[in-house]
Amino acid sequence: MVSLKRSMTTRARSALPQFRVRVPATVVDSLRVLLYLSERAGPPFAKVVKIGETVEFSLGTTDSVVPAARQDDALDHLRRLFDLTATIPVQLSHRDMVALSGETYRLYIKANEENPGEPMAWRMHKALHRAVVEGRIANPPPATLSADDATAATDLFGSGDLTAAVNALPAGQHDGLEDRFGLLADWVLIRSRLNLTTDDRRRFLQLVGTASLDASWQLRRNSEGDYSPDPKAARFPAMETVTAGQPRQTITGLFDLWWTEAKALGRSQSTHDGYKNGIDRLVEFLEHDDAKRITADDALRFKDHCLKTVTPKTFRDADLPGLKSVFGWGLTNRKIAANTFATVTIKREKKIVVRSPGFTDEEAAAIFRHCLAYQHKPKENAKTAAAKRWGPLIAAYTSCRIAEALQLRKADVFEESGYSVMRFTPEAGSIKTGIYRLVPIHSHLIDLGFLIFVDESSDGPLFATGSYKRVFDFVRGVVTDPNVQPNHGWRHRLKTVARNLGLDPRVVDAIQGHAARTASDGYGDVSVVAMALVMDKILRYRSSTRKMPGPRKQPRRESVSER
Repeated sequence: MVSLKRSMTTRARSALPQFRVRVPATVVDSLRVLLYLSERAGPPFAKVVKIGETVEFSLGTTDSVVPAARQDDALDHLRRLFDLTATIPVQLSHRDMVALSGETYRLYIKANEENPGEPMAWRMHKALHRAVVEGRIANPPPATLSADDATAATDLFGSGDLTAAVNALPAGQHDGLEDRFGLLADWVLIRSRLNLTTDDRRRFLQLVGTASLDASWQLRRNSEGDYSPDPKAARFPAMETVTAGQPRQTITGLFDLWWTEAKALGRSQSTHDGYKNGIDRLVEFLEHDDAKRITADDALRFKDHCLKTVTPKTFRDADLPGLKSVFGWGLTNRKIAANTFATVTIKREKKIVVRSPGFTDEEAAAIFRHCLAYQHKPKENAKTAAAKRWGPLIAAYTSCRIAEALQLRKADVFEESGYSVMRFTPEAGSIKTGIYRLVPIHSHLIDLGFLIFVDESSDGPLFATGSYKRVFDFVRGVVTDPNVQPNHGWRHRLKTVARNLGLDPRVVDAIQGHAARTASDGYGDVSVVAMALVMDKILRYRSSTRKMPGPRKQPRRESVSER
């Protein structure tokens, strides 16, 4: 919604409050707009204002309450107008346009029926209406809800029989619809947040003219003391049937509303990012951003489209859950009428497994060689180079998700219970479980200089933002097998190593950030001391190939790193 800077002041030598608002630069100026302001306090008040660099006009009263109510109505109407400048013109059915024109009829009646004035004024007013609707006159004065155009009518038709004078003019010779009814049509369209195509606007102006003529007949009867119901008032369909005129719920706006609540409930930033990708793909596919226009067929067509443009896993595990969650939230919170993605499904493809998802001994050794031999490139960001060197090594000994390693900050490395530890925390970025954990730093990392690197780093993040893909590509340079994920292979490998060594599964889960497997596992804490005892049993990785460790006969572990 457009943000407006408004003020209420008084002009010199005037006690009447003045409305003033600055117009956004994106809005075309030199427009004229009809405002119909609040009946919540004081009588109806209509005003035609010009849109320039500012909109300024008198609020018409010195009352202490009425000006504020009128200012609020004026701001609401102008916001709707300015928002419309960025919308795409739409086409409406004939029924919808007739329903909308009924707003003109009702506005005329609401503005005048309490004090309709003189019958002759309405006779002249409706004579001008009819002459324009039938194409008999050019350049008519604009209709502004009040019967104040007697002079113009007299100049055109004289002071005799108005019906005869209008009929004497040839029909279908002129097009004065925009001049006569443009302000009234704009009032309705702005209130309904609709921007019509050129052809539909022409048809709508004709309908507004007819509705205005009907209203003028009724107000003439009111001025003569006849307030009986007007049968023509019932000819307009209900506005509720005009779906295009109802407040629009955008798809992106629905996502933002969902995220406001989801974030408060602890959903992670990575969830936001994953779901947002699917939302963006949907909007691009539909070529519109209207949540209420999506049909069940649209949802199925989008599924078919995604299966050709992204992997089935991406659609099944990210896009589809996100769409179901966002649109389901919208349905529950009455933002939309249906969750069109509720019944969309995709079968899980049969997974063909050709190897272990964890790194082999050879691959682990190759990654270590690659990291330890990496030299900072001349124009490379030092924190990017640090991510390539340290990110995979941290993952090797903690089995953390690589994104967790790359969002470590200097403050996340410290002493706890006599051990050097690193803290993986949602405060630094995305943690899948949303729960922080402390993990002891393996002695091999310390011997390789990790603590020195941390000590010499500036405060804040240790590695460059957005390093994930660079580290992925860096490791893929030596682990080329597409059946193993370069940034995730360590998590699988540690589980295998731990089983070979007979390590406590609950402690290993705590190191990796996996949830307790049973209710009993959830009792008590896994302390830094317990994790350090397990960590101490994990053999150091060498840069030369070695077999995956199994139970050792010798309790001593190697104390010298081989690079």
